[in-house]
Amino acid sequence: MGIVLKNVGYDIDGFYRVIDDLSLGIKDKKINFIVGESGSGKSTLLSLIHGDMELTSGEVINENNLKIGILRQNPDDYFFCNTVYEEMLFALKKNKVKDCDKKMLKALKIVGLDESCLFKSPFEISRGEQKKVALAILLAYNPKVLLLDDPFSNLDYVSKKNLIKLIRMMKLRYNKTIIITCSDTDMAFELADIVICLKDGKLVFQGNKFDLFTNIKLLSKSNISVPRLIDFSNLVKVNKNIDIGYRDDINDLMKDIYRFVK
Repeated sequence: MGIVLKNVGYDIDGFYRVIDDLSLGIKDKKINFIVGESGSGKSTLLSLIHGDMELTSGEVINENNLKIGILRQNPDDYFFCNTVYEEMLFALKKNKVKDCDKKMLKALKIVGLDESCLFKSPFEISRGEQKKVALAILLAYNPKVLLLDDPFSNLDYVSKKNLIKLIRMMKLRYNKTIIITCSDTDMAFELADIVICLKDGKLVFQGNKFDLFTNIKLLSKSNISVPRLIDFSNLVKVNKNIDIGYRDDINDLMKDIYRFVK
């Protein structure tokens, strides 16, 4: 494991505990999803891993000194230049990237933007495009660990599907370690290799996504919704007395249903 958290705590104003004595290891070269209700500490945990916030207690260990990059939930909060080009150039030079223009264009292509956006103001493009620009900056300076804070918000259906493909490619082709916060359990169930569940800043689960998302009692206690594919399989079992099992892909689930009705 490249990143390990030991007894990590984070307080606001010395009394409100956001992260509470949390210990875990991030799985290398895997897609790690952090799930939990609003206010459970998901975004704070990413910032602590990135080093933006000072720990109240414990430690975050980056065992191999891996380069870590973060995509913020609201990337426009961090834009300040007049054009997308200036924004990207500043970030790449800050991270000592060479051949900036070449890497900019390649990264923009990967996220589905063309070079015409370089001459637009980052404040005048859509929220979805802002997120794509921020992701392109991240990819261009090529960190080993990607921290993505609710990356699917403000994206349309096609953009979400493209981002899913991109995240999978980052893991499979480039061996990235990816940590994603998300309130959408359907997305987490589809994409995750490992799931980390938080409740009131405490770790309540880390492990296989099927073990979490089929545990209805734990999901209810953590105020997390049941993924629709899990819910559908459970309804079929209750109403039709047919156990079709659980799948994280709708196409695989349809094949299982076809085998039962054939």
